[in-house]
Amino acid sequence: MSFQHTILGLLNFESLSGYEIKKIVEKTPFMYWSANNNQIYKSLAELLDEGFVTKEVLHQEGSPSKNVYTITDEGLVELNNWMCSATEPPVLRRQILIKLAFASHLTRDEVESLLESYARIVRMEMVLSERNLAQSYFSELAPEQTVFLELIKENMANLYSSELAWIQSVRQAAAVLPVRVRKAQEVEKQDLEVRKAMNYQLKEIDKNKYLYITCDDTLINDEQDALDIVAQCATHDTNAVVLDGQLSEHFFRLSTGLAGAVLQKFGNYNIRMAVVLHEVPDTPVRFKEMMLEQTAGSMFRIFDNVDDATRWLFPQ
Repeated sequence: MSFQHTILGLLNFESLSGYEIKKIVEKTPFMYWSANNNQIYKSLAELLDEGFVTKEVLHQEGSPSKNVYTITDEGLVELNNWMCSATEPPVLRRQILIKLAFASHLTRDEVESLLESYARIVRMEMVLSERNLAQSYFSELAPEQTVFLELIKENMANLYSSELAWIQSVRQAAAVLPVRVRKAQEVEKQDLEVRKAMNYQLKEIDKNKYLYITCDDTLINDEQDALDIVAQCATHDTNAVVLDGQLSEHFFRLSTGLAGAVLQKFGNYNIRMAVVLHEVPDTPVRFKEMMLEQTAGSMFRIFDNVDDATRWLFPQ
């Protein structure tokens, strides 16, 4: 399936700029493209060459000019031809299925840990997709333009509900596996059991909501902690977070891959994170270099007090 046809479909509703197309795709849960600038503008250039769209430069007073694209009659024919062509089959190549294919040697505790982690991700995605679809471009269109929107919602809800029910079936099948925990993992399991849970508070500044998160222990010990934060953001309908406390030492050591994975997850879900470190540790050079790169963006920043953190999240 080509991204060009998605662009034609959007332009069939109305004329749009490349930036507007990017924002729509980013916030539509059933569109799975990256929607990065290169992909969008390359596709628009190809559509222009094919004569499927036209481009008009709009000059804006006090703002940069923007290119607005409109579908042509030829583009509408191409869109309709694609709409009536064969549709891709459902996706079966999923990581959880590959893991289960190799899981017969695991203990019951190990399989339970695998399934619980996956279930938490499914529940988080279910909440996020429901929220994002409710706030998406399609929910703002006239009813006659979205006659199938409720059925799309039903399909997405059924997908996640059936996946959670299937996870329960796998749990029952895992009952035949041994209960024991491998010795090499006993210490790690004990550490996980005594780890303190993160405390979440929903706060507000000038009608801007954000999550304020603290913990008696270290924060962001693994990727699951990051997913828990994303899930809490979805539940409380905010994408702004203040993390007040000490980060795990694994976060500062880039060789663990934890910082990169966490920042990527926050970026994927458009979560803006301000971390407040009251005692800044002696961090490795590579971590400092990564933080310098982050200052050029708007998604992650480290501060030494909460006031500066919230001012960065919500500038006046």
